Amino acid sequence: MRYFGWYSTRVRGERARKAVPSAVQSAEDGPETAARARSAWARLIHKVYEVDPLQCPKCGAPMHVIALIDDAAVIRRILEHLGRWAPREVQRNPRAPPKKPSVPELTYHPVPDIA
Repeated sequence: MRYFGWYSTRVRGERARKAVPSAVQSAEDGPETAARARSAWARLIHKVYEVDPLQCPKCGAPMHVIALIDDAAVIRRILEHLGRWAPREVQRNPRAPPKKPSVPELTYHPVPDIA
Protein backbone atom coordinates (compact mmCIF):
# COMPACT_ATOMS: atom_id res chain seq x y z
CA MET A 1 0.00 0.00 0.00
CA ARG A 2 1.32 3.44 -0.84
CA TYR A 3 0.48 6.65 0.92
CA PHE A 4 0.26 9.97 -0.86
CA GLY A 5 -0.16 13.51 0.32
CA TRP A 6 -1.05 13.97 3.98
CA TYR A 7 -0.33 10.33 4.88
CA SER A 8 3.04 9.98 3.13
CA THR A 9 6.15 9.39 5.21
CA ARG A 10 7.79 12.61 4.07
CA VAL A 11 4.82 14.78 4.99
CA ARG A 12 4.37 13.05 8.37
CA GLY A 13 8.05 13.62 9.13
CA GLU A 14 7.78 17.31 8.24
CA ARG A 15 4.72 17.66 10.46
CA ALA A 16 6.54 16.03 13.36
CA ARG A 17 9.55 18.35 12.96
CA LYS A 18 7.31 21.41 12.85
CA ALA A 19 5.27 20.30 15.86
CA VAL A 20 8.27 19.96 18.24
CA PRO A 21 11.35 22.10 17.61
CA SER A 22 14.57 20.11 17.83
CA ALA A 23 16.16 22.39 20.49
CA VAL A 24 13.20 21.94 22.83
CA GLN A 25 13.02 18.22 22.21
CA SER A 26 16.70 17.59 22.93
CA ALA A 27 16.67 19.74 26.07
CA GLU A 28 13.64 18.01 27.60
CA ASP A 29 14.29 14.43 26.46
CA GLY A 30 18.09 14.43 26.82
CA PRO A 31 18.59 12.00 29.70
CA GLU A 32 15.59 9.85 28.78
CA THR A 33 16.63 9.58 25.13
CA ALA A 34 20.21 8.81 26.11
CA ALA A 35 19.05 6.06 28.47
CA ARG A 36 16.92 4.49 25.74
CA ALA A 37 19.83 4.65 23.28
CA ARG A 38 22.16 3.01 25.82
CA SER A 39 19.78 0.14 26.40
CA ALA A 40 18.92 -0.23 22.69
CA TRP A 41 22.39 -1.32 21.54
CA ALA A 42 22.70 -3.80 24.39
CA ARG A 43 19.25 -5.20 23.64
CA LEU A 44 20.08 -5.62 19.95
CA ILE A 45 23.40 -7.34 20.68
CA HIS A 46 21.61 -9.62 23.14
CA LYS A 47 18.95 -10.40 20.53
CA VAL A 48 21.43 -11.23 17.75
CA TYR A 49 24.26 -12.96 19.63
CA GLU A 50 22.21 -14.23 22.61
CA VAL A 51 24.81 -12.78 25.00
CA ASP A 52 24.29 -9.87 27.37
CA PRO A 53 27.10 -7.38 26.63
CA LEU A 54 26.57 -5.62 29.97
CA GLN A 55 27.10 -8.74 32.08
CA CYS A 56 30.58 -9.84 33.15
CA PRO A 57 31.41 -13.18 31.50
CA LYS A 58 33.51 -14.27 34.51
CA CYS A 59 31.38 -13.42 37.55
CA GLY A 60 28.01 -12.41 36.04
CA ALA A 61 27.97 -8.98 37.70
CA PRO A 62 26.46 -6.07 35.78
CA MET A 63 28.94 -3.87 33.90
CA HIS A 64 28.66 -0.22 32.86
CA VAL A 65 30.01 1.59 29.82
CA ILE A 66 32.68 4.04 30.94
CA ALA A 67 33.82 5.47 27.60
CA LEU A 68 33.66 4.95 23.87
CA ILE A 69 37.03 5.00 22.13
CA ASP A 70 36.89 5.33 18.37
CA ASP A 71 40.35 6.75 17.60
CA ALA A 72 42.50 4.05 15.98
CA ALA A 73 45.76 5.41 17.40
CA VAL A 74 44.42 5.37 20.96
CA ILE A 75 43.07 1.85 20.54
CA ARG A 76 46.44 0.69 19.26
CA ARG A 77 48.31 2.27 22.21
CA ILE A 78 45.95 0.64 24.70
CA LEU A 79 46.29 -2.79 23.09
CA GLU A 80 50.08 -2.48 22.87
CA HIS A 81 50.20 -1.59 26.57
CA LEU A 82 48.13 -4.67 27.42
CA GLY A 83 50.25 -6.86 25.14
CA ARG A 84 47.25 -7.64 22.92
CA TRP A 85 48.29 -5.79 19.76
CA ALA A 86 48.90 -8.33 17.01
CA PRO A 87 48.47 -6.75 13.61
CA ARG A 88 47.15 -9.17 11.07
CA GLU A 89 49.38 -10.11 8.21
CA VAL A 90 48.15 -9.38 4.75
CA GLN A 91 46.70 -12.56 3.37
CA ARG A 92 48.28 -13.60 0.14
CA ASN A 93 46.47 -15.67 -2.41
CA PRO A 94 47.71 -19.22 -1.77
CA ARG A 95 47.14 -20.23 -5.36
CA ALA A 96 49.70 -19.65 -8.06
CA PRO A 97 48.80 -17.25 -10.84
CA PRO A 98 47.17 -18.87 -13.86
CA LYS A 99 49.54 -20.28 -16.43
CA LYS A 100 49.69 -18.68 -19.79
CA PRO A 101 48.17 -20.86 -22.47
CA SER A 102 50.84 -22.63 -24.45
CA VAL A 103 50.98 -21.45 -28.02
CA PRO A 104 52.66 -23.75 -30.53
CA GLU A 105 55.70 -22.18 -32.09
CA LEU A 106 55.23 -21.19 -35.69
CA THR A 107 57.79 -22.65 -38.04
CA TYR A 108 58.36 -21.63 -41.60
CA HIS A 109 57.92 -24.37 -44.18
CA PRO A 110 58.82 -23.20 -47.65
CA VAL A 111 56.32 -24.14 -50.28
CA PRO A 112 58.02 -25.81 -53.26
CA ASP A 113 57.61 -23.98 -56.54
CA ILE A 114 55.71 -25.96 -59.07
CA ALA A 115 56.82 -24.83 -62.46
